[in-house]
Amino acid sequence: MTINAHTHGASTTEAGLHHSERRPAATPGAGHASSGLGGNAVAHIVQEHCPDLLAAAGVVIEHLDAQAGTWQFSADEGQTWRAIRTDLINRPGNMGLALDRDARLRVLPFGGHRVTGARVAFHTVQRSHGQGSGSYRAYASEDRDGGSRTVTLVLSLAAINGAPPAVHVPRPRNKRAMVQRAAAAAAASAAGSGLSGAMVMA
Repeated sequence: MTINAHTHGASTTEAGLHHSERRPAATPGAGHASSGLGGNAVAHIVQEHCPDLLAAAGVVIEHLDAQAGTWQFSADEGQTWRAIRTDLINRPGNMGLALDRDARLRVLPFGGHRVTGARVAFHTVQRSHGQGSGSYRAYASEDRDGGSRTVTLVLSLAAINGAPPAVHVPRPRNKRAMVQRAAAAAAASAAGSGLSGAMVMA
């Protein structure tokens, strides 16, 4: 028996489901631990959108929405990024990407392609992958350690990449007011020049 969570958070239990799917609302502030395209840590994504899961040492990514863009991960807090082989993990055969909880995940949308949500499927693990973090490995479809089940999330880009940094946009100036001030300054300058000439003639 698994949990099937719907868009608005209402959940129902249904027998016979092979995995649980969660569609959380868009969370523009979900990336408070990062900014721009710095990605979010695996632990943050799990804790933010799967609060009922046990604290995990890492995950095995089973599926990523290849239509959303180019997926990347970082094992050094965003200093360097490596492309994820979605062609390996999305095809049949139970091949996944092992990532420890501190690894970061992000997706770079294709140019001209509007993305409203991206599907991510994974299951958690209770032991660190160690040196194997960032490697592709086979995983069991059933009887996993700790009874871990596959969870499918449909996440907004902000929930994956982090909220973009605030950008200060200067307030547009009133062109008409600028022209009027320039004209007034020119008139005042001309008047001052005329007064000076009259004084010289006197």
